This record gives sequence, structure tokens and C-alpha cells, in this order.
Amino acid sequence: MLERHRFGTKMTRTANGKISLIRQPNSSPDVMESIFDAIGRGVIFTNVDGIVTHMNSAAEDMLDVDRGSIIGKKVYMLPLRTPVYRVLSETCRDSHVDITVRGRVYAILASEVRSRQGVALGEMTEMWDITERKKEKRQWEEFVAMITHDLKSPVTVINGYLQMMKMGVYGGLSKKICDVIDQMEQSGTRLISMIEELLESYQLEVGYLNISRERCDIVKILNGCYSDNLNDARDKNIDFRISMDKEIPQMNVDPKQLSRVFNNLFGNAIKFTPRDGAVTVTAGESNGNLCVRIDDTGIGIPCKDLPRVFNKYFRSASASGFKGSGLGLAICKAIVEAHDGAIKVESVEEKGSRFTVMIALSEE
Repeated sequence: MLERHRFGTKMTRTANGKISLIRQPNSSPDVMESIFDAIGRGVIFTNVDGIVTHMNSAAEDMLDVDRGSIIGKKVYMLPLRTPVYRVLSETCRDSHVDITVRGRVYAILASEVRSRQGVALGEMTEMWDITERKKEKRQWEEFVAMITHDLKSPVTVINGYLQMMKMGVYGGLSKKICDVIDQMEQSGTRLISMIEELLESYQLEVGYLNISRERCDIVKILNGCYSDNLNDARDKNIDFRISMDKEIPQMNVDPKQLSRVFNNLFGNAIKFTPRDGAVTVTAGESNGNLCVRIDDTGIGIPCKDLPRVFNKYFRSASASGFKGSGLGLAICKAIVEAHDGAIKVESVEEKGSRFTVMIALSEE
């Protein structure tokens, strides 16, 4: 339990994130004001009427504002384009959000303040500088992007030579050697897929995702993804089926990127479904949208983890023991949204999951 002392009060953060305010006897307002100003983080307090009543010196410096011009005003009365208005108008109670002010990046987090009796008193907004952390993260991601890009080329060459060997370019091969080459090629393809995920992750971080639209047969794309994952399903004796409406029109999409989405979703369904389970894919038109559903009888996802499954690097505790980078679903979501679509998940732990992809149909 976290305790903070402000202006003759004790502020205690409870387990659910709320702040309880308790008055303290014999506390000098001047002393408490000094303590408030000594806090390294920027802190702003607004009462239940939306009036700014306190701001410490750190907040003044971060927002480049004189507190005298802010205190006593309602948030909606503040100039719209000012940093202080941006900070106080953010919705950031559940998790912090990042904003940039004068070239610096600050994390913003708001907490409800209540009295000991549970009466709402207002909201405390905290700010802290994360510029250097962001810079280090960006440098690391640029380094990873460079390394993964350099790795992709030689792996692609290796796979190319393996395919030429299978074709008999370098002479005949025994069945045993062909089987070994198949395994090598499969591993190389998976390695390329992992490298592409890392590259996509960097592109998402910098706000760049390359979408090259063209007229495509979505049925052909889905059938191709089904074939790509069929052997993995057979290895686990999984009943892997696909059912599609024959009337699905051609769509203006990026075939390579959508193939990545469906390969990832099909592969995940098979990976997290125990032996002898079932994975069913259905595709058709629903209210002017392409609707693709992937149902499995897998391990499922805990209810508490569902809101975070599309976050980068997030892996549910139930997925421990399964290989994965935690990037696949985040990339799927970005690709689908870049097509003006939506992806959602429904799941019951130990019973299975359903992922649904919706993308608007267009016959233009």
C-alpha cells in the first residue's frame, strides 16, 4: 500500500488503484506545499467539479506553464491546444498513455482520489519523463530490425538451394535424404517467418505497415493457408476442416499480408489444440463483410487475458510451454485494421477459442 502526504493529508493507494485521502493533524500547509513540490513526478489535482486546485513545480516545468494561470480554472476552460489541456483531457485511469511535449515524451496516469469514507474528491494526474527510455527502446528495435534483415537473406538462399536439390538439379537423391531436406526446408521457412515477424514489429512501432492492395480471390488465399497448415494438423491427428461460401466476391486486399494473418490464426489454432482435437474454419459474407471464423477445441484463454491477447509481446500464462514470440496476434490485428477491418476473440479456458476476422467486401 502506497502512502503519500500532501497538504496536511495522507493519500493511500489501495489495491484496486483508487486513492484514499485522510486528513492529518498539525500539518503546516507551507511544509506540505514544499513536499508536494519536491516530488520528482509532475502532479496535478482536479476536484469533482473539474477545477484544477493543485499543481506542483515539476508539472509546471514539464508543461511549460505557470500554475497561477491554471489553478482555479475548470479543465474545459483551458486553451484546447495547450499541453496542460491535452494531459488533463486524456483517458488514462486504466493504464498510462504517452504524450510528447516540446520534444520530450511523458507518461500520463490518472487516479481517482477518495476520502476515508469513500467520498469522491477528484482526480490526481501524474506525469513522468520517459524520453530516454523511449529512445533506448527505439535504438534497440532499429538494431533488431537491421540484424533480422541481414539474417533473412542468407536463410532465403539456403531454402532456395534446398528446393533445387529436391528438384534434382544436383543429381538424384535417396528418399531418406529427401525427407531430411523436407525437414530442413520446413525449419528454414519457419525461421524466415520469425524474422519477418520481428521486422513487422519494428515497422508497427514506427507506424509503417506496407499494404499493397490488388484484386484477389479470397477463397484461393484461404485454401492456400489451409494447405500450408494441413500437415501440422495431420501430425497431431487434428480434424482440420474449412468451409467457404462459393459466392464470395473478389476483394481489393493485400494477398501476402492477409495470407500472413490467416496462416498465423490457423497455425495458432492447431498449435494450441491437443492431439485428436478439431479446428474448423468457416468463411462467408455477413452484412456486407467478409467474415472468417476459426474455431478450435484447444486450451482456451483465461478471461483476464482476453483484453491483452493482441498486445505486442503478450503471452498468456496458459501458453507457457508453447513456442512463440508474442508478436503474431499484434501483427494480425495491425494488418486487419489496415484493411479497415476488425478482429476479435472469444474463448473459454480448457474448451477452446474462436477468432473472427471481418473485412468489408468491395466489388469495385
